[in-house]
Amino acid sequence: MILIFLLLLAAISITVTSATVTELYAHPEVVVQGAEVSISGKASPNEVVWIYSSSVPSLPVSDGRYRREFNGIYFPKGEKVFSMTAGKIEDIRLSLTPVLWLGTVNYPTTGPREATNGTASLSLSFPIQGVDLSGEKDISVYGAAEDSATSVILEFAMAIKVTADSNGDFSFGIDTGGFPLGELVISASEKERTVHIVSTEPSVFDTGPGMYPSIPGTHHGKIIPAQTLFVHKLYTYPCIGTGGHSERITISNASGWTQTAMWDGYNEEGHNIYFADSFELRPGVEYNYTIETSSYPQIIHTSQLNTNAGTITCEKFVDVNGKVYKDWIPAIILS
Repeated sequence: MILIFLLLLAAISITVTSATVTELYAHPEVVVQGAEVSISGKASPNEVVWIYSSSVPSLPVSDGRYRREFNGIYFPKGEKVFSMTAGKIEDIRLSLTPVLWLGTVNYPTTGPREATNGTASLSLSFPIQGVDLSGEKDISVYGAAEDSATSVILEFAMAIKVTADSNGDFSFGIDTGGFPLGELVISASEKERTVHIVSTEPSVFDTGPGMYPSIPGTHHGKIIPAQTLFVHKLYTYPCIGTGGHSERITISNASGWTQTAMWDGYNEEGHNIYFADSFELRPGVEYNYTIETSSYPQIIHTSQLNTNAGTITCEKFVDVNGKVYKDWIPAIILS
C-alpha cells in the first residue's frame, strides 16, 4: 500500500479549470499570521470555483544551497493543489510531514527535480485515487542554487476547490498558519485581492473623537506615521445624531504615489470609506491628505495632533461657505 501511494504521488498530473468569477472579496485585508482570511464572491450558480492563494518570499543561499521551512500549513479537506516554483536554482525538492501513515515523504520520490533555465516547479494534487490529505502539515523546500545566486525567489501557492451555491455565491476560509509574512495574493478567475500577513496586530491611526463646532468642507493637511500602517478604510467620527461622514479621501506623497477612495452612500457602514486595495503608510514618511466631508463630522480644533501611531496636521480647512481655518483636523481612524 505504501508503494502504491508513492507511485501515485510520483505520477501526479494536474488540470485545474474554473468558472468565471464576477466578484471576489477577502477579509480582513491585514491579518496576523495564523488567523483566518474569509474569502467570498460571486460566480454562476452551482459552478466550480478554484481559489488561489500565493506569496513570493525570498530565500537566502548558504554554501550554494537554499532551504525554507513552512510549519503548520493547513491543508483543508477536499480537492486542492499545492505548488512551489523557484528561480535561480539548479534543482528543487520538498519534504511533507505527516503524510497519513507514512510520516515524512520527500517529493519527487526519485530525487530532486532539475531546473530548466534556472527555474523548476513542484505540484501536489489531492485527493490521490480517493486518498485525501488534510490538517496541519510541515513543509520544507530545499535544493542547490545557481552558482551566482545569493538568494532564491520562491512562489508558494495553494489552489482550493469550492462550489458556488444556487445563487452563485461562494465562500471559504483560508488559515494563514505557516504562510510567509508579507503579501498574500488571493485570486479566482480574473479577480484578485491582496492580503497582508503580519506578525503582530496592526496599528491604526486614530485621532480619537472630536467635538463641535462642526461644518462640512474640505480638509488639507499632512500625516507622518510613527510606525507602519496598513490601510484599507477611513472611518469618520460623526457628531451625535447626525450622518457626519467623509465623501472622499486622497492620500499622496512627494514621489507622486496616490490613493483615493469614495463614499458609498448611507448604509450600515455609512461612516466608512473603503479603498479598492489595501496599502502601507511607512514610518517617518510625510503624506498629504485631502478629505471632503459632509453633514456634521466631529472636529479636533487644533493645528497639530500627536497620536501613538503618528502626527496629523491641518494646513487649511475650507468650509462649505468658503471660510478658511488653520486649526480644524477631522476626527478619523485610518485602518
